[in-house]
Amino acid sequence: MSKVFERSEEVLDKIITIQQVIANVFLFFIMAIITFDVLGRNLFNQPLKGTYELTELGAALLVFFALAMTHRKGDHITIDFLLDRFSDKMKRIINGMVEIVVAIVVFFMARHIFENGVRMMERNSTTTDLALPVHPFLFIIAFTLVIFMFTAIVKAFTYLRLAVNEK
Repeated sequence: MSKVFERSEEVLDKIITIQQVIANVFLFFIMAIITFDVLGRNLFNQPLKGTYELTELGAALLVFFALAMTHRKGDHITIDFLLDRFSDKMKRIINGMVEIVVAIVVFFMARHIFENGVRMMERNSTTTDLALPVHPFLFIIAFTLVIFMFTAIVKAFTYLRLAVNEK
């Protein structure tokens, strides 16, 4: 079981690292498109069409691609003054349970967003300026949430395993 868990964790880490690179690409894309829009607007009196849409979609993808990395590194804002009063074993048990709750909530979010993507695909919904189909973005976001869910599950098992092994 331990080898399977370790191998799964390695694969998940590789996927998360790739997602982080993609998030960085989206950040660069947003910066570039805004720069070109401002330059085009001010120097040539010709703004870039669809900048608002592309920035909006890029920012959404940036956030969702970075979620799993942020969670893996523990860079979310936390308030743990109450947790500091417990023993290390109890802290790990509580953190493991919190991770399980996070995984369940994120699963339902991913399912809802995926179903929304299916509805958007059936309706052929597109963005207003560039007429980009909306559903691929929702499917990508649902996928990133599934990776986030697996990250929470791995962290839950890690916390709970440490709590059980602690004397």
